[in-house]
This record gives sequence, structure tokens and C-alpha cells, in this order.
Amino acid sequence: MNLLDPESRWIPVRANDGSGPFRLVTYRELLCEPDVTWRVSLPRDDLELACIQLLVCMTQVMFLPEDNKTLRARLKTPLTAADFEAGIAPCRDWFDLNHPTQPFMQTRGVACKEATPIQKLLIGLPEGNNHCFFNQTGEVAVLSAPLAAIALFHQASNCPSFGGGFKGGLRGIAPITTLVDGANLREQVWRNCLTAKCISDFLPGWTHDHAQDRPTWVDPIKAGQTIYPLTQIGLTRGLFWQPAHVELVQAPKSGPCDLLGIDAGARYTGFRKEKFNFTLEGTWPHPHGALSILIKKGQRESKFASFTTEAPAWTRLTELVVQKPPVGGEGRRPAPVIVQARAALSIQPLHLLVGGYRNKQASVLERRHELIVLGQGWDDQEGCLECLVDIGLKAKKALRGKLYFAAQGHKEKKLPGIGTPIHETGERMYYARTERLIIDTFSADATFDQWKLRLAEYSADLAATCLKIFNDLTEPYATKPELIPIIAWARRSLDADLNRLKEGK
Repeated sequence: MNLLDPESRWIPVRANDGSGPFRLVTYRELLCEPDVTWRVSLPRDDLELACIQLLVCMTQVMFLPEDNKTLRARLKTPLTAADFEAGIAPCRDWFDLNHPTQPFMQTRGVACKEATPIQKLLIGLPEGNNHCFFNQTGEVAVLSAPLAAIALFHQASNCPSFGGGFKGGLRGIAPITTLVDGANLREQVWRNCLTAKCISDFLPGWTHDHAQDRPTWVDPIKAGQTIYPLTQIGLTRGLFWQPAHVELVQAPKSGPCDLLGIDAGARYTGFRKEKFNFTLEGTWPHPHGALSILIKKGQRESKFASFTTEAPAWTRLTELVVQKPPVGGEGRRPAPVIVQARAALSIQPLHLLVGGYRNKQASVLERRHELIVLGQGWDDQEGCLECLVDIGLKAKKALRGKLYFAAQGHKEKKLPGIGTPIHETGERMYYARTERLIIDTFSADATFDQWKLRLAEYSADLAATCLKIFNDLTEPYATKPELIPIIAWARRSLDADLNRLKEGK
């Protein structure tokens, strides 16, 4: 299957904004058909985001919009068949999953004694001797070509490596991906395609040259090579970076795909992989992730945002969308697709697709894939957005701190504590009970139109939630007379902290 072939139906969609019947469409149909209302449709949200990202990357390198005027035209009008053929011509052999010498995202002739089951490509599912609960080993025995292509791209771009001795992607082992949503799949794709000017801003010295800038399966990384990303990795190579040597194992017979449930052509039962070593000196500024910047002793260090705790995505929103120059040694850079959506396209309100994993080395602990909406006017008052996130975090900190105090007691005053980690339970309850309030506040146009009033309501609602959680967790222990003093002390202190928060202090 060649992803560029006009006859290759591989993009899984539903029409009518996702409510229509399921079907597979071709890449040409997506970019050239008028009045499409398709949405990607897959059984897993992470694969849906990966499919959108794959289409964005393909479109970015083959149909690069030179300027904002061209990009707006692409958003408004489908490509002609002639434009499509001209765009894919230089890359026609790059996206063939079964190419004899340079198959898509693979290496021919991988030396491996035993193939890995295909389920290992679906991040988070058990494989081999991994422990499992909801999912079983061997649950996905075969993947069709469309799913195999999407999963290969996803594993290389967004997931932890295969384990010890295997390299991870250019953004680290489990980065947060941030893209801009749209009314339909084609709009999603074009809204995340950067203009030449925007690319030059984050990738200095870049030139659009298919002859020189080729993906790793076409122009392989040399074993033991030391690579300097800013000067040696171009846009195409970076977007389609494959750090591992993998090769799909095709099933002898056709049949239904274990994820799609339909016959979608060739199927794969596993893949071969082998360890492959090289060294990266520096960070490639990938356009689909937010970077934190640290300047220490004159050296610039950059790191992509990732989910490292159980805290929800809204707690990271400031670093995902608000730019901060590295003044004082620390700064941050949102994903360039977000910067462009705000500065060049003036998209209001802004719908963000946010996805990633919380991992422990090569194991995935949980996956996060969310839609976050920023209401009309958020970018005119970006300090307000930072304020909302900051208040949400300070309220959580106050609640957790006072619950911890009640749990530990006060040794100097000889006041016993509750003795159980109610602060940990309290933090989880806070995130669960306030998430809808916080997300709705971000998305409401009135938040930024009536800032002082909405801020006061927001702070008061968070404070009331914190007090309710505190009472719910401490009330069962208040029946013990010896615990009443420490609970009362903690409650009084929490009241004071929350009152200061409501006063904007």
C-alpha cells in the first residue's frame, strides 16, 4: 500500500462531523474533494491524533504553503488534481509500506531471530510477559496496512522507545503533542501546516529541497553517527524521523483487521526490530510540541513538555500556548503551529488537540488525549490565562498543604495527626471536581470580556470546592476528640489561604 496512491483507501473517517457511516478514503480525496465533513474515526484516541498528525506532516512537506495568503486559500479551496499530482511527484516512493528497498518508516533486512507481535506497536497494550488487566496479550493479532502505517509513524514520533538499547523520538520518549482543531479533517490538516516564513523562524537556515531533505528510511542514519539536529536535520527528515530499525512481517492471507474489523488489504502479524545506535547533540525544534528553555552557564538547554504527574492537561496550559523569551535564564516556546494559529490565522476561539502519555521508562502508565478550548479574546489578555492557571494551582497547593498538616499533626504542640495520606486523596479529588469548572472558564468568551467579575466567581468557586473536599476528608476523623484541634487548626489556616487567593494576593 502506497499512502500517496490515488487508489489506496487508508484514511479512516466518518462523514457528517463524525456521525456518519465509517469508510476509508484516499489522500487525494481528502485534499481534493469539495465540501468534505469527514472526521478521523478509530477505536483509540491516540491513534486518531496520530493519524491527523501523519496527514499534517505529509501535507506540510509536499504542499508547503509559501505565505499566509496561500495557506488561507488552501483552507478555503480544495487542491486541483493537477496540483495534487505535482505535489506528490518528488515523494511518490517515500510512502510505500511494501517498497522493496525503502518501505515507509522501515528498514529492509532487519536482523532478528524472532518477530515481535504486532500488538507491541499499539502503545500501552500488553505484549509478551507484560502484566495485563483490561487488555490481553494477543488481543490484536493482525493489523491492516492503514493501521500499521499510522502505528509505525506514531510509535516513532510520540511514544517511548522499544526499551533498553533503542533510541526514542526527536522530542524525547513521551512528548505532549499540541495541534489546532478544525471543523473537519481537511481543515485540521491545513490549520497545522506551517508557512515557509514560520518554518524559517524556528528552523534557521532551512531550505525546501526534496533532493537534500529526505526521511531516514530513504537516506538512512549511519551507525554510530553523531548528529547535530539544527544543521543536519531538515523539516522532512525531522517530521518523519524513525530512530529504530523495524520491518513489518506480512500475514500470508488477507482478512479483517483486528482494530478496524474490516478487510482493508494487506495485513501484518508482527515486526522485526534490532538495536541501532547513534548520538544526537542538541534538540530539533519540532513544530508539534512545546519547548521549555533553560540557559545555564551560557549554554542553552531545551526540553519538550511531557506528562510527568497525574495532574490534568490544564495545569500545563501556560507552557503549551504562552510564549516567554528566556529572560533570566528560563523561557518557553509553544508549538509553532499554535503560534501561527494565533498570529497569522487569528483563529478565535482556539480549539487545541492535546495528547500524550505518562510513562515510566518504556512502560505507559496512562494516556491523555483532550480537547481544550480557549475563548474569544484569550490572546488579547494572555496574562489572564496565566492567572487562571496559577489560581487553579495555588488552590490545589493550599488544599493539599493543609490536608498534609492535618495528616501529620504538630509534634512541637503535641497534637496528633490523622495518620493517613488524605492529602494525596484530596489532590485527586480536587482535579476531578474542578476540571469541568476550570475548562469551562477557559472556553467562555465572557471570561475575558468581563474579566474582574468572572475572576472573582472563579476564585470563589475553587475556594468553595477546596473547603468541601477538606470537610469531606476530615469529617470522619472529627469524631475522635484528640484529632479535633489539628483539624480545626488546618481548617482555619486553609480559610486564610483561600481568602487571600480570592483577594488576588
